[in-house]
Amino acid sequence: MNKSEHKISVAIDVPAEKAWEIVGAVDGVDKWLAPINTCRVEGDKRFCSTDDGAFTEDILKVDDDNRELHYAIPQQNMMPISNILGMMKVRENNDKAIIDWQWEFDVEENTEEQAREMLSGVGQMGIKGIESLILEQ
Repeated sequence: MNKSEHKISVAIDVPAEKAWEIVGAVDGVDKWLAPINTCRVEGDKRFCSTDDGAFTEDILKVDDDNRELHYAIPQQNMMPISNILGMMKVRENNDKAIIDWQWEFDVEENTEEQAREMLSGVGQMGIKGIESLILEQ
């Protein structure tokens, strides 16, 4: 297993404070990230399910001042990676939100590029989902 990391940054046409309301709420991921069918939060745990199975996230930090969410996913069945440490940060630029989403994870060398592509796809889908959710309100 190799340690790896990946990061994307996507600008969306909504105010940063609105984007942070969605990200920082921790709950409701199933409303903006299509592969997630259900999601509930109990204490510092987020329980999610997909067509590929269920997984649990540990919510490590919700930092309202810096608009950062840190979480860990030890195991999941959607991608060929494990021990995921994720961080979402919402920044503001000219009245638009920029969402940085980064991951550190364990991966087999022969699936690392595939894992990065999958993370990029999930990240883009999720960030655009946040934008759509806000614009529909």
